[in-house]
Amino acid sequence: MWEIPFYAILMPIITIALSLIGAIKLKNYYLAPLTIFVGLNVLTIVLPLVQNVGWQALFGWAAFYTVVSLIISLIVKLVSAKVAA
Repeated sequence: MWEIPFYAILMPIITIALSLIGAIKLKNYYLAPLTIFVGLNVLTIVLPLVQNVGWQALFGWAAFYTVVSLIISLIVKLVSAKVAA
């Protein structure tokens, strides 16, 4: 049952950190959402093989955090474009 605290507590922190680092430091606005989507979908494939966990819920979390990361990256892009102008 460790996946619930992982997806509910740790993943929001990782999502925000990766999105901000990718957008501000690397100036790559799509790397963080792609990394989060691929990384969490690896867990979507592996976890149901190891434990009795439904893959649909894990894929839903992966899609949700990907969208959140994309929104954060695009907000940083818009704000940095306004500041530069």
